[in-house]
Amino acid sequence: MTPTKRIKLEEDDESPETSSTTSPKKYDNIYFGDNPIVHLKVGAKATLFYVHKGLICDSSPVFRAAFTGGFIESAGSMTLEEEDADIFGHIIQWLYRRKVETLSKIEEGLGHNYFNELSQLYVLADKYGIVALKNDVMHLLFEAFEKSKSPQADTVAYVYRNTVRGSQLRRFMVAYYVWHTNLDWYIQSSLLDWLERNQEFGAELVLAFALRAKGDPSPFQDRPSFQESCPDKPPS
Repeated sequence: MTPTKRIKLEEDDESPETSSTTSPKKYDNIYFGDNPIVHLKVGAKATLFYVHKGLICDSSPVFRAAFTGGFIESAGSMTLEEEDADIFGHIIQWLYRRKVETLSKIEEGLGHNYFNELSQLYVLADKYGIVALKNDVMHLLFEAFEKSKSPQADTVAYVYRNTVRGSQLRRFMVAYYVWHTNLDWYIQSSLLDWLERNQEFGAELVLAFALRAKGDPSPFQDRPSFQESCPDKPPS
């Protein structure tokens, strides 16, 4: 039996399956009452998500092309076997609430898993072209940085395996290690081996150190420097 992923909403929210058709709920330019539901089967266990077609198409050019472009998915169902259902669930939550859930955040601090999961969420949002969600993730990373928390080396390696040159998430990781990492980190005996396995990060690290030595200011002085411009919304 296909598992169904239940998304927790606020108490005054309506679930996608039960939104009223007589008093339609509006999100941006989308009226939920007469907006069809599409099905997404996610992960190895085909966890099933329901989401309003207009909402996901308005937010993602990839899903818009899939569900409106004459492909097989236009029938209203799509399988994403390669994705992590738990991380994908945060995309669905964000679509309806425009708020990233707490993931693995601990009340008294931010655990290492928090950076891993935020990075996974950013990578997934990047894959499907959801720029506003990427910007929200960067905002949360900034908040974690301001609480003196830091991404670990395995998170950096994951980011570089799953993003392309110029990624804002890459810029954040490099900037952190240039401007806010204890220099003792650079004299670890195992660092050379790690950098050999992560050569792109090492190259960008050298360049960023050179720019710092030249007198360039810290990018952390300007939070918007890690944000992307959101594309215009498609016509409703």
